[in-house]
Order: sequence, then structure tokens, then C-alpha cells
Amino acid sequence: MSTAASSSSDVRPRLKYGTLRGPTFALALAAIVTLLTGCSSAAVGDTSSPGKPLELRLLISSVDGPCTAPALTSDDAGTACDREGTTTYELAKVLGEVTPDSVALSEDQGSANSVTLGLSDADTGTLGDVSREALNKNLAIVLEGRVLSAPLVKDALIASMLTLMFETASEAKQVAADLGAPATP
Repeated sequence: MSTAASSSSDVRPRLKYGTLRGPTFALALAAIVTLLTGCSSAAVGDTSSPGKPLELRLLISSVDGPCTAPALTSDDAGTACDREGTTTYELAKVLGEVTPDSVALSEDQGSANSVTLGLSDADTGTLGDVSREALNKNLAIVLEGRVLSAPLVKDALIASMLTLMFETASEAKQVAADLGAPATP
């Protein structure tokens, strides 16, 4: 993906028609993943301690409808639900894990539905390696055994700032809290 005069890479999920439907499609749209090479928006809730680890797994398949699978605890392939329990995912084994150095909830009006994660050089390398392996495939981002997002990877993700975009500000606030960001007023 070219980044002509911009210093950011846009890696929003791109879904093939008919690949994902209903709540799965809504989840993919709600959790648009954007990588930034620098933090260009004001954020609140920065933490000096690491956030919670995020597993990176290839998506094998998904089925819309109520999901009652327990949280995935193994590094092996398995079944997991999304956070809302509306989609069941079949996931491959863990390809890598990243633990954010910082977690921030955006305070900008235009991006109040986003959470920015700062990654170490090592985790940026892991994300780059895993995303190269996942080109043109859906890469599930798993938090505490539940699928946070499963965007289609179109380019290698090589920036140290990862911004997760959500449909609502309350969803972004909940994800930030789940990732370890301190409560904001």
C-alpha cells in the first residue's frame, strides 16, 4: 500500500463478498484496524505498564449466531467467541503474541471510537512477521481467549503504533479498560 506523503498505513479490514456476514461483518467493520507510524491524535489513559497480551491467529472459519465456547486457553488451534458472544470462530494455532507498552483511549472528537496501542520494537517485529504470513487472510486478534477483531490483512503491519477503531465510543472505552488502560473521567 503506498503512503506517498503520509506517514501512516491504512489497514482497514477488507472482506471478500460473502466471506463474512451478519455480526461477523459488523464486527470486522466495527473493529477497523489502522496502523500509524506516529501518534497523531491526542489520547488519554496512557499507561506506563504494559497492556494485556494479544494473540495473533489465522482465522479458519466463522459462523454467525450465539456462541457459547469457553475462552480459548491453549496455543493450539481451537474455537473461540467474539466479545459479544454473537459469532463462533475456528482459529489456527497462535502465530505470535504482542503486549502493548501503552494503551490509550482517544479523546479526539473525530476518533473517539479508537484505542491506540504502543508496541515495542520486538512486538512491532512480531506483528510484521505474522502479518506477512497472513497476507490476504483474516488475522484474528485475540484478547483473553475472545476474538477482538479479525481483519483481512492486505499489507505487512510494520508500525509501532496500532490503532483499533470501533463502532461506538463506549465499545472503545470498554476495550481500552479490558486491555489495561486506567479508567478515564
